[in-house]
Amino acid sequence: MARVLGLLLWIAAGLGFAALADFETMDPLTLAALTLACFMPAVVITLGLLVAAATWSLSHETRHLQGSIDELRQSLLQRETGTATAPVEAAGALSDLKAAQAEAETELAMFFSQRRRPEATAPAPVLPEQSAMFSEGENRALGALPATDELIRALNFPENEHDAAGFAAMRVALADPRLSPLIRAAQDVLTRLAQEGIYMDDLRPDRARPEFWRAFAHGTRGALIAPLGGIRDRSCLAITSGRMRSDPEFRAAVHLFLREFDRVFAQMEAQADDSQITAFSDTRTARAFMLLGRVSGVFSR
Repeated sequence: MARVLGLLLWIAAGLGFAALADFETMDPLTLAALTLACFMPAVVITLGLLVAAATWSLSHETRHLQGSIDELRQSLLQRETGTATAPVEAAGALSDLKAAQAEAETELAMFFSQRRRPEATAPAPVLPEQSAMFSEGENRALGALPATDELIRALNFPENEHDAAGFAAMRVALADPRLSPLIRAAQDVLTRLAQEGIYMDDLRPDRARPEFWRAFAHGTRGALIAPLGGIRDRSCLAITSGRMRSDPEFRAAVHLFLREFDRVFAQMEAQADDSQITAFSDTRTARAFMLLGRVSGVFSR
C-alpha cells in the first residue's frame, strides 16, 4: 500500500512540475533528461509492485501445494494401516468374499476357451462306474490316473453350465494332485489366449495319427512329431508368438503348461487306446498344446 501511495505522489509531483516548468526556454536534451527523471522512478516502482504481486501469488500456490501433499501423505498412511485398523465386521466380510471367489473360480474359468456358448443341452447321463469314481474323489490312491474317458472330459472342460458330467470330471481332476497342476496351467494359458482373441473352439487343427502322440509320450521331439503342430492359423501363431516375446509372465505360464502336459500325457498314453488318444487330441487342452508347442519350437528342434 505504501508503495502505491508513493507512486501516486511521485506522479502528482511530476505533473505539478510539468505544469509549472517553462519548457519554452529548455533545449531538447534538457527536456528529455527531465522526462526521464520524472517517469523512470514511476516505472521502477511499478515493476517492483508487479514483482511483489507475483511473489505473493507464488508463495500462496506453494502453501496450497504443500497442503495437498500433506493430505495425500496422510491418506496413504491411513490406507497402509487400514488393514490393521479395519473393523472386525469388515474383515469378516472380506474373508467371506475371498471364500466365495475361490469357490466360484473353477466354474467361471470353464468357458474362457469358448467364443460363443452353445445352446443349452440336457446333461449327459452319468454311468454307474462314473458315479463310483466321483465318490472316491480326493481319496483316490496314487496309482493309475482316473479313467481315460473322464480324464479326456476334464481336459476338454465343460461345454456349458448344464454339463454336469463335465463339471464332475473337473472336480475329480482338480482333487487329484497329479492332474490339478495341468488343469490350472491350462486354465491360465487359455485365459491369456482369450485376452488376445484366440479361442480353442475356433481352431481347426490338422489331426495327427495316434502313433505320433505315442512317440511324443515316449520322449520323441522335433521334426519326428511335427504333425502334432497341426495349427495352421497364421494370425493366431503370430499373435501368440508376439506375446511370448513381449510378456515374460505369459512365457512362464506357457512353459509350465507344456511341462505339465508332457508329464500327464506320458502317464495317460500307457492306459489309452488309439480311439481315446484321437478323442484326447481334439480337447481344448490338446489344441492349446498344439498351438503353444509349435510357437515354442517343440516340433522343430
